[in-house]
Amino acid sequence: MSHQQYVEWKPGVDSAVVNVCYRIITEPLLYFSEADIQQLLVEELHRVPPLSKTYPTSVRKGKDSKGRYQTSLVHREYGGGEGTRIDVVLFDPDDVAEIDHVNLTIGKEYLSPAYAFELGTEKTLNASAHLSSDVDKLRRRIKGTGYIIHFYKDVTQARTGTRSREKTEDRIDKLFKQVFTARRMQRIPKIKILAILLRTYRNQPKMRGKCEIFDGEKWCKVNISSNTALRQMIRRQLA
Repeated sequence: MSHQQYVEWKPGVDSAVVNVCYRIITEPLLYFSEADIQQLLVEELHRVPPLSKTYPTSVRKGKDSKGRYQTSLVHREYGGGEGTRIDVVLFDPDDVAEIDHVNLTIGKEYLSPAYAFELGTEKTLNASAHLSSDVDKLRRRIKGTGYIIHFYKDVTQARTGTRSREKTEDRIDKLFKQVFTARRMQRIPKIKILAILLRTYRNQPKMRGKCEIFDGEKWCKVNISSNTALRQMIRRQLA
């Protein structure tokens, strides 16, 4: 296997991320918790041909056995060091070949993922602290690219123009939107950040701006009825 072959897989990995985000934006009830998003992401990653198979480790199947156990390149809740876990990881096959322990480590050391993903939802108690933790964790561990993908699902039914709606917007702005605008001038090497606000439901027949995506500078309303425009907007954040 060529050195750093995983670099060639990034377009496929990006497409998996785009597919997950597109599915959730158009059908936000697909997720109830962060675990649901993990599952959707793993399913999409396994559709990428190099990630659909298993790879040999150095763990023998028995004493003096020539056989070696195999493992997937994609795992959930993998060790991130210092007592942390990474939501989803994608290994470099060259590193997998060096795994010599059933805990998927080399010696006592966790692998540094080729790609790693940290996810968040509106159920996060402190989005700012969560984002900072995700950035620090990925920056410390990744070999290739780290992805931070946070969703906020607005479930308030209050109509536009009501006091209840104004209070809801203030809360969303403080708890979620400002967390990302505060970082708008920062470019973090090897880390891609996707922040998506979903306007799931309101008690009114029509509503504009059912989805907003942070483009690195500002929050942009996206036309969710346009498959192409929506996918392009998501993909631009991964470039």
